[in-house]
Amino acid sequence: NFTKADEVKELGLYPYFKPLEATDGTIVEIEGKKVIMAGSNNYLGLTNDPRTIKAAQEALTKYGTGCTGSRYLNGTLDSHLELEDKLAEFMGKEGCVLFSTGYQTNEGSIQTIAGRNDIIFSDKDNHACIVMGTLVSNAKTMRYQHNDMGQLRK
Repeated sequence: NFTKADEVKELGLYPYFKPLEATDGTIVEIEGKKVIMAGSNNYLGLTNDPRTIKAAQEALTKYGTGCTGSRYLNGTLDSHLELEDKLAEFMGKEGCVLFSTGYQTNEGSIQTIAGRNDIIFSDKDNHACIVMGTLVSNAKTMRYQHNDMGQLRK
């Protein structure tokens, strides 16, 4: 009998799936109240930046609402390649590759940095993408208890 969630909802304490009625950077409106958004992925504050909105509108006009598939198969757009070229130039490198999610970034990049002859020290509470990245790297992985620097030193 799954009643705990209903009990928490009745108390007004259920934290999930509360719709945002308005957003403005770090301040959002939920249930008519302005609150600080501390759990956002909008790290750089670009969600409501007029330049970001304009670029998104231009991309919608040019490409529609999607790129037809993953980059791996048939979803690479000219804007992906342009951004990769600009990032590589900015970093002084011969090339770069964009990943579409943070999960893919960690899974894909860890294995390019670490390999069979390396050791990765990894917090046991690291996100699944980091764990998966260490597994596919073939490096030896030593996991330690969350934030336990004493165990890490051993």
